Amino acid sequence: MSMHLTLAEAFGRGRNANLDALRLLLAACVIVSHAWPLTLGPGTAEPLLDRTGRSLGGWAVVLFFFLSGLLITASSQRRSAVAFWRARIRRIFPGLGVAVLVTLLLAQVSGATADLRESTVWAMRAITLVSIEHRLSGAFVDNPYPLVLNGPLWSLFYEIAAYVLCAVIALATPRRRLAWIGALLTATTLGLLWNGPLPHRVDTALPLFLAFGFGMAAHDLRASLALLPSLGALLVLSVPLLPAPLAIPAVCYGILSLALVAPQVRLSADYSYGLYIYGWPVAQSVLWLAPGLSPSSLAVLSLAATMPFAIASWHLVEHPATRRRAQVAA
Repeated sequence: MSMHLTLAEAFGRGRNANLDALRLLLAACVIVSHAWPLTLGPGTAEPLLDRTGRSLGGWAVVLFFFLSGLLITASSQRRSAVAFWRARIRRIFPGLGVAVLVTLLLAQVSGATADLRESTVWAMRAITLVSIEHRLSGAFVDNPYPLVLNGPLWSLFYEIAAYVLCAVIALATPRRRLAWIGALLTATTLGLLWNGPLPHRVDTALPLFLAFGFGMAAHDLRASLALLPSLGALLVLSVPLLPAPLAIPAVCYGILSLALVAPQVRLSADYSYGLYIYGWPVAQSVLWLAPGLSPSSLAVLSLAATMPFAIASWHLVEHPATRRRAQVAA
């Protein structure tokens, strides 16, 4: 294989199948990363945090946003606005809605004392994503990280916000699209370099939107973007030495290059979303049943325990919803 394979050539040869496996790996990384604060308490440093300035789970979320920018941009440009949003809603909300109900059930089994009103308010805030309430009275109260039901849901608000931005930029001409993407990259880079205080949501969004913007740029420049695995590996290894505005694109390009030139792993189903939305409450339940686990033990057990939830979510909820979407489009 040519060492100068471009992104467009890789996609044309069907080598993007590895991105499904990559998303599954990233979801697993989030579960593994959270095992540390879940067993040792809030504020515990997760793997990679001290070495790279971002935890293993944090890097996984950044890469999720990069892949979304790469793949969702293609969807926004080939579909009408109505079809685009129908696809996004059916991909996210059916699975999320069921996960919220299952999370509440696991919390109640663990001894949650919340009444129907508090549980309903929690569920509605979780499903709407705008102002998620992570705590529920009495839930997992004896665990090292008590009361918090499903921490990772916070990122879904920013995912939807990125979709809005993507849909708006898709309306522009190709030249103007690149100009808007460049403006996004410039603004997020300057924001990361800013030393002054920023609102929490802005501070949280900056690395995610920088990664999403690079994904959008990679899609629009795919015909000339060369995938060089040696350079990619070097960039990933150099991340501890780089400031955030450089480390994020370095990781995104490096992982993409390595994934698309690696031997192909074709999956028959996409369990990554299910792993992501069930990982935390399942891990909390494992700890409730088996207190005193070490972080590494919880990482292994919660991965194993979450996979059946992810499999059920895909086959019973997510895939049927996306299949209906395809039938409507046909």
